Amino acid sequence: MNYYEILYIVNPNFERKKIDDTMKEIEDRLKKTKSKIINHVIWGKKKLAYSIKDNKYGTYILAHYEGGDKNSLDEFNSWLKLSDLVIRHMITRLNNAPDIIEKNNEDISLESEKEGSEIKKEKKSNDVEEKTSEETEGVE
Repeated sequence: MNYYEILYIVNPNFERKKIDDTMKEIEDRLKKTKSKIINHVIWGKKKLAYSIKDNKYGTYILAHYEGGDKNSLDEFNSWLKLSDLVIRHMITRLNNAPDIIEKNNEDISLESEKEGSEIKKEKKSNDVEEKTSEETEGVE
């Protein structure tokens, strides 16, 4: 049996419900090809190497599946290319069966790295303000 991995990127502005709907749509399309889905997990929002359709960030999603009908899988690939749900995708054939990944929704972060860095900057500026107030108290 052939095993495949698909990594696809969706619009970073999608809400969690829209991402779940996109994942469900892709699972349904794969089931129509008589494929069995092994893993389907969200990697999170990451910065793209270059802009794609005016997006600097994208939400990465990884899926592993056991291949079905070859002609149907070709149609699935064509559908993904034309779909507005997916910005970019890549399908790779695996040599061995993939390990099952446990889904942990607590680890999933759909915030962009930029937002995270802004929070860190804000925290740093608060720390600097605290130090200056401590220093001024010692002067009196």
